Formats: sequence, C-alpha cells, structure tokens
Amino acid sequence: MKILVFNDYCIIGNIAMKANISVLSQNGHEVFGVPTKIFSSNMSYKDYISFDMPNFSEVAKKIIEIKDVDAIYIGFIDNEETFEIIKEILQKFKGKVILDPILGDNGVKYSGTKSEQITFYKELLKFADVVTPNLMEAMLLTNYNKNFSEIEREDVEKIAKNLLEMGVKQIIIKSFEKNNLLNTLYFSENTIKWFESEKVELKICGTGDVFSSLVTSELVKGEQLENSIQKIQTLLFENIIKQEKQDGLNEIQLENFKIGE
Repeated sequence: MKILVFNDYCIIGNIAMKANISVLSQNGHEVFGVPTKIFSSNMSYKDYISFDMPNFSEVAKKIIEIKDVDAIYIGFIDNEETFEIIKEILQKFKGKVILDPILGDNGVKYSGTKSEQITFYKELLKFADVVTPNLMEAMLLTNYNKNFSEIEREDVEKIAKNLLEMGVKQIIIKSFEKNNLLNTLYFSENTIKWFESEKVELKICGTGDVFSSLVTSELVKGEQLENSIQKIQTLLFENIIKQEKQDGLNEIQLENFKIGE
C-alpha cells in the first residue's frame, strides 16, 4: 500500500516521521514523507531549532498528482498554512485517513502547543477513519474538564464518545494508567473494548509514533483494529524490554516492528 505521511521530521531522534517511515516500510508499505516542520532534534534536547518545510504546498500537491496513495497519516501541525493545505487535500481524498494529534502527555500540554493547533486537529477529525491520541490529547480535543489524575474508565469512554460525535469513525485512546497498568480504549459506533499491558518504568521517546504507525499498517491492510491492538501492544512491550537503556534520554529502537500474523 502507498501511504502519504504528514509529520515533523527530527534529524536527531527516532521519533515522528523517522519512526513512521521505518515502521510502515518494515510492514511492506511504500511511504512518501512530507515534513510539516523540521527540527534539529526532538524537544527534549536543549536548544533545539526548527523551521517550516520550504515549498510544503507544492511538494504535497505534487505527490498527490503523481502517486495514487491509499492512505494519509497526519501527525504534527503547528501553522495555519500547512493545516489549510492538508484540509484541502483531504476534502478530495477517497482513501483512509489516520490522525495522530501531537499536543501533550501525562496531564500537561507540550511547552510549544498553541490553542490553534487544537483547533486544527478538531477540524480534521471529521475526515479521519481513526484517531490515536493519548489521554491528555483526547481531553484537549474534547475540552474535557476534569483533573487528569482523577480520570476513570467511564471518563475515557465519555471522551471517546465525544470524539465520535465530532466525526471520527474509530478512536484509540492510549496511555491511561490504572493500577500500574497501561490501558488502551478502542471505541467505535458499535464496539467498546479495553486492552491492558504492563507498564515499563522508563519513558522512551517515539513509542506513540510507532503505535500509530502500526495502527495505520493494520488499517490499510483491511484488519479489524479491535483485533490488532493487543498484537501491537505486545510487539511494543517486547521491543522495549529488550532494548538497551541509556542514561538520560531513551529513544525507541526501530529495527524489529514487523507485525506477525
């Protein structure tokens, strides 16, 4: 399958578009990556620099002209021009759309997140076949007004229902911690299903990008996502516990992410 990825590109760090291209390619897809922004490193590094992709509009539209893509994956967006171009493309697009909003984690917005970014993602929800926010991002998208530390399963289901009403067809909410387990919710018009996995007591950058890339692969292959999530979580856990830990910042290693049958 041919997949067009709109996401940021970090020169240093196994995250964002670098993770998308690696994981999707390992699973047999042809990937066309158009950066929405270019970073010297991910934002965990001190004194990173960033700039918008030159000629984004021309490059994005040219890819659509010359390649018949099956799916579009959307990650980081932080300026209106990029958002408007992507929205224009989606209005005419007939394939699958995967939205992975990049807004915050663990109860807080990322330091650079602006209110207009939340607005961008809200408007793109109506085009999406699946959205893959973590719990904090899902709360921001739905303006869910409750203390992050007090969220329960019923709250997560209410948030997912709100996202469904905003137009997205399938919702996968990640990173809800309860009883020292990571809980993931799959929610659609006809299905509510919870998944649990062990929590690794170490923050590793890039796991969310890998998760959403694997969801994308399964979606475009025609798999039922509610049957894929456990496979994806198991594959992630097996990779994380095997990878060598470093002092300081840990990043996901991208070598072994082909989903088995």
